[in-house]
Amino acid sequence: MKLARNILLVDDEASWLRSLAVTLNRLVPEAEIDTCVDSRQVMNRLQVGDYALVLLDLTMPFHSGEELLAMIRSDFPNTRVIIVTGVNEVDTAVRCIKNGAYDYFIKTDNVDDLSHTVRRALEVVGLERNYLHIKERFLSRTLDHPEAFNNILTCEPQLLDQFRYLEAVAFSPEPLLIYGQSGTGKSEFAKSCHQLYSPDAPFISLNLAGITCETFAIKLFGQLHHRANGEIDAVAGYLHQVGSGVLYLNEIGSLPQQAQIQLLELLESKKYSPIGSEQAYPVKCKFVVSTQDDLLQLNQQGTFRSDLLYRLRSHKIKLPPLANRPLDIAMLINHFIALAAQEMSLSAPQQPRDLAPKLAGYQFPGNLHELKGMVFDAVSRSDGVALNISPFMEAINEHKSLCSPQQDCMVFPKQLPTLAEINQALIDEAMSRTANNQTAAAQLLGISQSALSRRLKG
Repeated sequence: MKLARNILLVDDEASWLRSLAVTLNRLVPEAEIDTCVDSRQVMNRLQVGDYALVLLDLTMPFHSGEELLAMIRSDFPNTRVIIVTGVNEVDTAVRCIKNGAYDYFIKTDNVDDLSHTVRRALEVVGLERNYLHIKERFLSRTLDHPEAFNNILTCEPQLLDQFRYLEAVAFSPEPLLIYGQSGTGKSEFAKSCHQLYSPDAPFISLNLAGITCETFAIKLFGQLHHRANGEIDAVAGYLHQVGSGVLYLNEIGSLPQQAQIQLLELLESKKYSPIGSEQAYPVKCKFVVSTQDDLLQLNQQGTFRSDLLYRLRSHKIKLPPLANRPLDIAMLINHFIALAAQEMSLSAPQQPRDLAPKLAGYQFPGNLHELKGMVFDAVSRSDGVALNISPFMEAINEHKSLCSPQQDCMVFPKQLPTLAEINQALIDEAMSRTANNQTAAAQLLGISQSALSRRLKG
């Protein structure tokens, strides 16, 4: 399934057709525009090309626009038709709308209005196709492209469901939001989206942590430097470099608010201009963004814009922490053992059978990054036969010491005091804590008030 942005313009007036194509290329740069001057070729063109939208004249030789409208709505129900004609008749317009036309325009009408309608129609077709594709994919429990997920090791049902969801939404024109703790595999899911969406096009990643508005703009849009002698130095931005590929923006929650406005305008207009240039270029890439922050909470705190938040949440994937993937632990350990042995030129030791069960209660605060570090440390300490489990046990013990409640304990001097000295010290402490109230002090010591009184007199 391709993005819904292919448009076929049909009119027997070649000059008008060229003019309309140039105008739409300028006003709707994300669209792919084709033209057709012969009404007899329209149905064949629709069978060969995947067109989301047809702009159709009414008065043409061989097949009239109304005939073609009926044929398109019958044979290609997921393709929208906009009538663009010189026939200014209310009855004709009403009849076309009743027969399934998305809208009706007179050729002398404002072209800006037509371009806005074209963009809305493309969005409607995209949403419809995306809904049908998601519905179809979730009725199936299999993956059409399992090879796209070769970089992710799992047998957990919750992650396999996310595979199916990602396969369903990868071609949607809307952004994809991936959120989860650090080390849960967000970048790997972004790469899987790239493999599904455009494996032959570039994949470019930009980490937004600590980025400034100026750096963000230069990185994305590029920049033109005008020299005094008239020469121009151009720095290509990521939007130019990525083309029809995937642009992955990591840590979107760290983006400054002014840069959030720039990103929102980019997503809305689907076009950009390099800094120092007035030339607009179409945006054709897929946006994938990720965060370990709670964007809703950031929005409530006033640091993340509502309009951008809800634009980014069209499709979202939540990745579970490693502690919630118990079925994957043993498999991931074996994977990291092989990786560590290869990188360190060592023999791969065997994983003890009881290691994964011992890790069942460990929370893995660093998730996959932490597990990988543990395994690399364990391999470096191993004898090449059995995996040294010391790094794992050290982490478990540290976790237990941090989680166990701190209890008060008595600290004795190097030379132990006598019982009489201990008794006197307890009496003195109890009397001090109760402001010399014998009844309260006796309760603290667990003796009667009379017994305490005798000890004080003695």
